[in-house]
Amino acid sequence: MKKKLSLLFLIAFFTACTAPALPLAAESATESPQPVQLVPTVVFTPIPTLTAVPPTVVPTESLPTFTPVAALPDQPNEIRFAANGTYTDITDKIPAGLSKTYSLNAMKGQVMSISVLPQAPAQGTISMLIKGQDGNVLCPLSGDEQCLFWRGELPASQDYFLTLTPDGDVSQFVMRVGINPPGMGFQYFQFNSATGLSLTYPDSFAPAQPVPGNYKTDPVLALQLIESELYEKTNLSEVYFMVSSTPDAQVVATCTDPNQNGDGGPENPVGEEVINGLTFVHTTVEGAGAGNYYQQEIYRTVHKSACHEVIYYIHFTNVSNYTPGTVVEFNRDAVMRNLQAVLSMTKVQ
Repeated sequence: MKKKLSLLFLIAFFTACTAPALPLAAESATESPQPVQLVPTVVFTPIPTLTAVPPTVVPTESLPTFTPVAALPDQPNEIRFAANGTYTDITDKIPAGLSKTYSLNAMKGQVMSISVLPQAPAQGTISMLIKGQDGNVLCPLSGDEQCLFWRGELPASQDYFLTLTPDGDVSQFVMRVGINPPGMGFQYFQFNSATGLSLTYPDSFAPAQPVPGNYKTDPVLALQLIESELYEKTNLSEVYFMVSSTPDAQVVATCTDPNQNGDGGPENPVGEEVINGLTFVHTTVEGAGAGNYYQQEIYRTVHKSACHEVIYYIHFTNVSNYTPGTVVEFNRDAVMRNLQAVLSMTKVQ
């Protein structure tokens, strides 16, 4: 859930595993999950698919995708997970000017996450209305917000209804719906690049279209932070974790030099940081305009003739732009803990 901003998602294939809860939103990471090995892929922003424990390699052609059957008139499309499943990817489309409603049942205290990924090429977004059978609306919380994703703890055991409405030239999409098992705060997904970079991330992030940044080559993966409590009633607009990785000799030659010609402006050197045995050069970028602020934290390293780059991208607005008392400053420390937890689970072979 976020202020009125666009969010486009891309589609591909992914694997996932469940792991002990990682307290990202409120505390620093204390445990490292044991990810499931992913079938190598070079496609952008994969969609995760559950795999069994112990870890197994799942051929991409066997990854299940749920396509809902046609519902009766005026009845919602029921969402059902596979046996022992914790989420599903729903491929569907909505004719222009119409909406579609889905339903699912979950228990009080379970963590639910929902993100919608319009299929490219798409110009626009898909807004959501999420409410319980008791009438309680989870997202959006007010009329000046657009609900593009939601993640949080469910307040009651009941049916929940998800109504999707396209905004702009968007009709086909994939909606990912996750329900974590009772008592489990997070489930985890893993990404492997063709250049040996791999990372594990929790379901508080979702694959996304990359935003303009100071990367030196196009990202191979972009993730958006979708932890709703970090956005609600704050001036936080969007947060991304973007990864670039390339063996291109020209990029490698200047990989760790500050990028003074990026979309965000000149970079300011911070120093070097060692992460999982690799020395990253850390720089920052700050920009502002029309009451909006953009910050980037950038990490670059060269390993085995490849340039690897991670960018945190944080966009927020001026609190004074809002009616006094309606919006507070976002919790930057909590946002950074979420981003740093993913960086701490990033490795290069």
